[in-house]
Amino acid sequence: MARISWFLLVVLCAAGFLVLVKLSSLTNGRGMEARIFMAALALVGVIVRCYFTIIEHTLIGWGKEAWQNTTLDTDGLWSSLLSMVGLAFISWLPVAAVSYLVPPSQEWREAACQLMAAFGCEYFCMGTLALVVFNNFTQILPQHVLPAMIKSGASFMLCGAALVLVPLSFQTVWNLLPATQGTFVRALIASSASAYFLIAHARFMGLLYLASRERIGWEE
Repeated sequence: MARISWFLLVVLCAAGFLVLVKLSSLTNGRGMEARIFMAALALVGVIVRCYFTIIEHTLIGWGKEAWQNTTLDTDGLWSSLLSMVGLAFISWLPVAAVSYLVPPSQEWREAACQLMAAFGCEYFCMGTLALVVFNNFTQILPQHVLPAMIKSGASFMLCGAALVLVPLSFQTVWNLLPATQGTFVRALIASSASAYFLIAHARFMGLLYLASRERIGWEE
């Protein structure tokens, strides 16, 4: 039952966010747009807290499914959201730099962008674990994250690949659904697939960290 509750919470927040984004394109009043924007941010913040809390309780439970028996920790919702935005910026800054600085005429440009995007996924995963373990934004800087990525071993590379499944599952299901479906129904169904992979990814990352925590050495 608890597993279903986590899943439904993420699904409803994701679907609600998409509906609010759709509504924002239909409104003209600045006041209404500001309220919709804040509501959308709050929903994203809840999703981020779900993601963090599942990882936190996976680590506390030492691989047991302790997170299934806990409620959502909403403390620091906005700070968690800001930290995640900052982490995403740092993670994918290299791919943005390559895309902007390298001329399209260069044959190796696309390969370099793909390589930097893959690196960004791995950095984002390790940075997320750093946020959970230390609860400190300064720990997601390269001097802390890069050594941990090297020490974690080859198995941690699966985290980046698994992260891609979150947006990919949403986009795939969204495209398969008929355009005649209502926005909310379409968003709800597509978000269900994405929410499943998001929760699974949080659990997967926590377990991988438990398996390699001694090599990483953050808690020594």
